[in-house]
Amino acid sequence: MISKERIDQISKDILEKSSFTFENGSTAFELLAYKILSDRQRAIKPVDENESRDKIGYYIEPNYSFEKVAQRDRTNPESWYEAFQKFAVTNPLLLDMFTSEYPHLGEIKDKSLEDYLTTCDFTGFSVTESSFLFDELLENYYSDRRMMYSGDAPKQLRKLIAEILNSEVKTEKVSIFDPVAMFGSLLLTLKEKFQSKVELRGEEFSSDIFRLSKMNMLIHGIDAQTIHDNFVRGDFLKDEEFDANSKFDIIPMIPPFSRHWDANPELLNDPCFSEVGVLPPKSKADYAYVLRGLQHLSEDGTMAVMLPTGALFRSATEGEIRKYLLEKRNIHAVISLPQGARNYMAIYTVLLIFKQKKSDKILFIDASRDGVKNATRLKQNFLTEEGFTKILHTYRNREEVDRYSRLVSLDEIRENDYNLNIPRYIDTFSEKKIDVEATMSSLSAKQKVIEKSKKEMIELLNKLDTPEARQAIKAVSISE
Repeated sequence: MISKERIDQISKDILEKSSFTFENGSTAFELLAYKILSDRQRAIKPVDENESRDKIGYYIEPNYSFEKVAQRDRTNPESWYEAFQKFAVTNPLLLDMFTSEYPHLGEIKDKSLEDYLTTCDFTGFSVTESSFLFDELLENYYSDRRMMYSGDAPKQLRKLIAEILNSEVKTEKVSIFDPVAMFGSLLLTLKEKFQSKVELRGEEFSSDIFRLSKMNMLIHGIDAQTIHDNFVRGDFLKDEEFDANSKFDIIPMIPPFSRHWDANPELLNDPCFSEVGVLPPKSKADYAYVLRGLQHLSEDGTMAVMLPTGALFRSATEGEIRKYLLEKRNIHAVISLPQGARNYMAIYTVLLIFKQKKSDKILFIDASRDGVKNATRLKQNFLTEEGFTKILHTYRNREEVDRYSRLVSLDEIRENDYNLNIPRYIDTFSEKKIDVEATMSSLSAKQKVIEKSKKEMIELLNKLDTPEARQAIKAVSISE
């Protein structure tokens, strides 16, 4: 078993040795993924191509193992490009996984990452261990570079979303769709946590991130046929890849915060927006993701969406959409998170839980004060272990806890003009009690210390017996 410390160290080493290759797109991830997959095949020692596909879902020709390609790269600058093309031909279901949009692999003069990976041996890594390594590199790289769109939520929040959604599953088989799949990490976390048999589906807008998600899925042991059939590249807001009638039991979603989008008035003819009658503003697509997600949510389904806190109270068309969702009773819970909970962003975020079945009351949970600073990323806060457990317990039992959670009626929300800002419903102000007797006693003790210090000062000044000392003595006496 490979220790977590060893995996962490490999991840750090790769980051240190790969600054130039990262600047050329996702090349470093491609090299690491290829190395992991190459060593995984070497570990099973397949007798032929068919055995390799049966056991691990892909095949790399022996002449294109990582070590042999790296060796040829010393004299042939096109070696990696040829290797990635060969992988595509040999594995047509993964056709575009290594087909980089950065064709200048041969121009990378710094071979330090390539040399380092050649010294690594991942044949002893289990699927779980190699998956953990790839996850660590993805999270560390994108978090450190503050890439607003590209970064998945940190592991802890992915686990929180998975646990919340898992508590809603009542069937043996469940379909899960992430419309903003990014690296696929949130889907993979749900697969790990759910007890039911799951069918994973995902969509990703960015071509680079989509390729990385395929690598991540394959490294995690998802078979090539599933990756090919169930994961697509597309813009969920345009809803081009999935039929509008496609329904899913669980929809987890962490969309890019306040993304600009094409709020074309013609979209008001789209069933997704026609009933509400307005479109989210062009500068903030947050509720466009929500409405599109609800369109694909099954009758008994649950959707969890992470949004910036501003989505709770912004006015204009967003206020009208919020009113629409509240009157339809689609909002099941509002959970505020600590500042900076989403990796590198020093902003407050909220987790909104939606259901197709009407909720009589909305559960508000204020966990914004249950964070602890990340020692390496100062803008990020983790939920404390107690805070994490408290959210789950409160949500599952729909409990009311003083200054922490409340079940709020729609009538009360109407009175607040459909504003969901949590302080309107949960009083977090704690009046500090003052012990008058103890305070007076403390002041008296401090006064005695001051008087004693004054006397000692006057005695020292008298010994000096200078005009300046006499003037100082006079000033101290007046202050009394």
